[in-house]
This record gives sequence, structure tokens and C-alpha cells, in this order.
Amino acid sequence: MKKHVTLTLILIIPCLVSFGQKSLFQAVIESNEASVKLLLAEGAEVDARDEIGKTPLIIAADKGYFPIVQLLIQNGADINAQHNLHWTALMFAAGKDHFAIVKLLVENGANMNFVSKSDYTALILASAAGYGEIVDLLLENGADTSPKKNDLTAQQWAEKLDQHNVLKVFEKYSRKP
Repeated sequence: MKKHVTLTLILIIPCLVSFGQKSLFQAVIESNEASVKLLLAEGAEVDARDEIGKTPLIIAADKGYFPIVQLLIQNGADINAQHNLHWTALMFAAGKDHFAIVKLLVENGANMNFVSKSDYTALILASAAGYGEIVDLLLENGADTSPKKNDLTAQQWAEKLDQHNVLKVFEKYSRKP
């Protein structure tokens, strides 16, 4: 009987852990803060990965779920985790104009200068999309302006795409001593 119980536990426990991780991802996707809080308290892995390497923090940042991003950071989420193509939570938030999340990530030590496998940076994404407020925040906090995507810097992407509000931000920083 003891062997049967042990074997059953060995087979069931990984399923429960896996279910817990799936539940955490589902709670994040549904922006269910109470469920995220409960699942983390019950031991769900804050830095679990989905099939493409996204963590709950990356998903929450991408969807613009500020309270969940805050909760995940408070529970020790790896702020600089990268998914399979090396995108970070900061890149997703910057590329979708989630200013408050970008600010929170930067304040908590997010690396602004990661370059994805396809040569994107948070600054390039925000510049190309015309998110001047995010560009300003990134530049204010020392984002590197030299990386290039398709041989164009973030500022050159803004020029190419006529992002005048972003160009004004770059101009402001070019005048600083």
C-alpha cells in the first residue's frame, strides 16, 4: 500500500505544480489580481515560462496590467527576464505606450539597453511608435541611443516615421551639456 501511495504522489505532484503555473498565467492574462496574489502565496513560480519563454511579468507588462506588474515585482519577479526572442517586459511596455509600467520597471532596475534577437530596444520601439513620453523617460534614465535596427538608430526611426513629438525629445537631450 505504501508503494502505491508514494507512486501516486510522484505522479500527481508534478501535475499540481504544472496546473498552478497554468493558473498563474491564466490569472495574469485575465488581469485577475486576487487570483495572482493567491497563487503566488500558494507557491506558484513567479518566473515560470510559457511555451515561448514569456514570464507572467512579461505578459502583464505587454497587456498593460499595472497592478499585476507591481504585484509580480513585489514577489521577486526577474525584471530583466527575456523570452525566446530576447524581448523583456520593458520592451513590450515601451512598444505599447504603457508609460506607468515603463516607469515602474525603470525605477525597479530594468535594463533599458537589452537588444532583442531582431535588434529592437525599448528606445527604438518607443521612438518608432511615437511615444515621446516614454522616449523622454528612457533618455532621462540613460538609455543608450547607439543600437540600430535595420541600420537606423532610435532617433533615425523617429525621423523616418515622422514622429515629430519624439524628435523634439531627442532635440532636448542633444542640447543638454
